[in-house]
Amino acid sequence: MEIILSSNPELSRMKHEGVLRFKDVDVATEQTASLLSHTVERSDDTLRVVVDHSYFTAKRTIFEVSAPHSEQVTTRVVAAVQEAVIGVQTKTVEMLASVNAAVINSLDDQEIVHSVLAEVMNVLPHADAGVFRLFDEESGYLIPVSHQGLPDDYTHYRLQPNESVSGEVFVTGVPAIHNGRQNIIDAHRVMSPESQSFMERSRIANALLCVPVAAEGKRLGTLTTLCFSPRGTFSPFDSTVLESLAAQVAVAYQRSLAYKNAVATSKRLEKMRSDLASKNAELDRAVELHDKLLRIFSTSGSLVERLDLVADLFGVEFRFENVLGVDYLSSGWTDTRGSFEQIVQVAEAPVGFFHFRPVCDVPFQRALFGTLSAFVALDFIRDMSTLDVLNASRRSYFEDLLKGVDSHGRLEHFGFRLERFHQIMVAKVLAPDSPDARLSLHRSQANLQNAIKLSNALIFHQDDQIIMVFSASTASALARNLASMMDRVLLLDIQVGASVVYDLTGFHSTAKAQAQKAVDCLARRGQSGILLHQDMGIEALLSGRDRHEIIDFAREVLAPLLHDRKHDFLYETLRTYVQEGKSAARAASCLKIHNNTLYQRLARIETLTGRKISDAEDFTLLSVACQLYSTYSG
Repeated sequence: MEIILSSNPELSRMKHEGVLRFKDVDVATEQTASLLSHTVERSDDTLRVVVDHSYFTAKRTIFEVSAPHSEQVTTRVVAAVQEAVIGVQTKTVEMLASVNAAVINSLDDQEIVHSVLAEVMNVLPHADAGVFRLFDEESGYLIPVSHQGLPDDYTHYRLQPNESVSGEVFVTGVPAIHNGRQNIIDAHRVMSPESQSFMERSRIANALLCVPVAAEGKRLGTLTTLCFSPRGTFSPFDSTVLESLAAQVAVAYQRSLAYKNAVATSKRLEKMRSDLASKNAELDRAVELHDKLLRIFSTSGSLVERLDLVADLFGVEFRFENVLGVDYLSSGWTDTRGSFEQIVQVAEAPVGFFHFRPVCDVPFQRALFGTLSAFVALDFIRDMSTLDVLNASRRSYFEDLLKGVDSHGRLEHFGFRLERFHQIMVAKVLAPDSPDARLSLHRSQANLQNAIKLSNALIFHQDDQIIMVFSASTASALARNLASMMDRVLLLDIQVGASVVYDLTGFHSTAKAQAQKAVDCLARRGQSGILLHQDMGIEALLSGRDRHEIIDFAREVLAPLLHDRKHDFLYETLRTYVQEGKSAARAASCLKIHNNTLYQRLARIETLTGRKISDAEDFTLLSVACQLYSTYSG
């Protein structure tokens, strides 16, 4: 609250007559008196009267009286201050009581938000600016929903709870008064870097008052007022007034939200009634559809034959495809843009898709293909069960092979027979874990089967891997099969490890371990394709090592060549020299440099790494590091 004593007629007259002099003194918030009081100090020729009205104004006024009738003057001075305080206090309370009813009683939350600051400025006219913040539970920030007397970009000045003055007031529920620029700066000690940057670019007020906005025990946000006047201050009385206004705003805002929710609920109920009537009508058609489709899918025959019956009975054209490779086109279907799609799901995983063109009765079509997808999903589950049983039998047969158990009863069933030469491959699918991981295995297994040239193969999946056992009368047949698979596996984005070709019946377990090591090596590299166990080289010793551990080892050995871009050519020189088997002539030719230049570079490499190329142990370490870094860093 602000009072101007110089405008009081009696005080102004006495000041003009030289009877008294007076000045205002700021009082710290924590030192304000709860009531209006005064003290008198006498000296030889003057009387010093200190009137404390700090609860209302955050100030004291010091009067110096030099009249012969000082006691009467003192009484008139104190009475004048009381009159001024009571006058402003009464006016403030009247304005608070007459806050715009259209705002407080409004059921429009946006109208309340954007009008509240005008009411604040009306009730506290000495406030120059204000901001109304609401807490957004989704983002966790106090967001300025309206502001007045501040720059337009103030809307971006968002605060977290406990951050700055508003964040602290929001968390504690205790109003805050800060008079003086330095006090305001000190109060903003807890701030994020973004808020600190905004604060540094902003104009600092001379007084700040912030109160919580709460209703029914729940804090909704904060209401802040600012005064930029050099002598501007806020008092506890101002805080009480603003708290009262904030309480009215909070109640009005909560009421508007409740009304808004009630209207939305009413609209939802009306829509639900309308939808229910439509769904009842659709339900009758859906029941009829279900009965017809049930009769079709109760008959024997393949899925393709049943889909033919559906197309003929309902006169619809569509296309169907599933993850196991079935691709059905009705007789009149032609691929066109703008077709609708119906997903077939099993355990929330998509296993197939219907594509159909919209006609005049789209709801009927959606009901038809929605019901049809449910029947197809049941068929898919039955087919998957058959595949799972077959996979379990193949896995059991392979386990017998590993144990050396003779299982003649299953040989013809799988179309697989043991010839003279054998090879085992283990495959991993480069896909993250997902609810349809089982489908991914079946799909990848089918893709691998199409990539295989050799017909005599036993293929099944186990856990998250696919096992392939090949057998042929000649080793060259296995080599041709491997060559034909190489390019196709790269396109499938699958990692495959292959054992050596062997002719020992008791070698199956060792061969599987070889293939497992090779596919684990590819996984460490993060590469797809096929890797033969015999091509692993030094990497056969790295089982159990993480890819980053290997790269860190190589970087440590080659650090002087890798940490500085100007030494890239030295790393390339060393790598080429190693690849060319320490042949200076071939290495220089590959690098297109003179032999003497090569030797100079090798000498520089020895100096930087501290290792001698002529030393067998040092060269072995350098060559291994080159090979590993080249393989894993890319």
